[in-house]
Amino acid sequence: MDDVESRLGDVLGDPGRTDPPADLADRVHRGVAVRRRRRRALAFAAAACSVVLAVGVPVAWRQIGGGEQTVANSIDGLEDLVDMPGSVALQKETKDAGEFFPEALGEDGSVLGRSDKAKKLWETGPDGGSLRPLNVDAGETPATGSGIRVWPGTNIVAPLYCQDQNGITPVMPLNLVGSPFWVSGGTIVGSDPQMRPWTAKGCTQGAPVSGVSGEAVAFSYPDLFVADPFDAKGLRQVDVESGAVAARRPLPEGVNVRATSAERWQLWLAAANRDTFAWVVDGVLRTADRADWQVTEGPRVGRAVELNWGLTGMSKGKYQAMYAHLGAHLTAGNRLIVYTGHAEFDERPGWQSVVYDPRSGQSFELQGVAYAAGDWLLWNDGSSYRLARVR
Repeated sequence: MDDVESRLGDVLGDPGRTDPPADLADRVHRGVAVRRRRRRALAFAAAACSVVLAVGVPVAWRQIGGGEQTVANSIDGLEDLVDMPGSVALQKETKDAGEFFPEALGEDGSVLGRSDKAKKLWETGPDGGSLRPLNVDAGETPATGSGIRVWPGTNIVAPLYCQDQNGITPVMPLNLVGSPFWVSGGTIVGSDPQMRPWTAKGCTQGAPVSGVSGEAVAFSYPDLFVADPFDAKGLRQVDVESGAVAARRPLPEGVNVRATSAERWQLWLAAANRDTFAWVVDGVLRTADRADWQVTEGPRVGRAVELNWGLTGMSKGKYQAMYAHLGAHLTAGNRLIVYTGHAEFDERPGWQSVVYDPRSGQSFELQGVAYAAGDWLLWNDGSSYRLARVR
């Protein structure tokens, strides 16, 4: 354990600090427990939100297509963007009687998630039908797409696993802080605990992106966007195939340069597709056209709770989160941008989502989670989840 404590101290301690805090091990274990309780709370809140909507809010239903498929009439106008008659309702209960909570949508329409009863991963997709267990446990949010499934192990020191037709393979040997990661074009990208970007082609061993410093913030194959928060001109577009820096730009509008002495680090989200770079900062969703980097201010989005994975350090005589993150996701499909966030519990319980179409400027506010990837949109549709192709 001494080696792990030292590494965590180097990674998560105050800038320039070389000795880990004496009580780091206790705080790590407390942090793991806190993180698990919060994850369960978020899942239960989402489930409770769905029940309240189904029971307490009158919802008009209409028949679409044949069979028993129906869709809530509470999102008029969304049918202009997605193929509603061809959409599929996803099963909401797992075989172990837990409620399925989708956490990742892939460019191929695959969906991964866990239940509120256990960490076990379940899979579904455009064919619908029964949820299929992957027979593995995930410690944090998984990723999916292009025939591969990726998830972090359940321990604080655990590999990042990948599954394809050849079985399960560790991609990164250590995933100490559960950094966000993405799958696009059969490639996995993310950042290591020291905020250095890495990439893996399919289920192969991940390797650092040489010559680039900063944190991976968005990915649309083959373009990885890396941000150096201490550099005002620190947003770089990197080709993951060649390793070349294709473009250098200022940090996105509204994103401040990070100061090592700051009591609070600014939290923001980003996503990208082949045409657009999108980001959310301070409750505003903005997009930039990747051809000329013209910025458009989109809709305002709900406030998301800030989560701390329990690891804190002393700065200027005060304790502060050393790895804080937002309880929210920003995803980008080929056309749509989707923000999903969990608000402060005392402000507006449950998940809230905004679906935004940069082409038309239309936006839709939805209750529950929603994600975009490739030509697919997934959203919480009343008493079930629905998956549809984007027009």
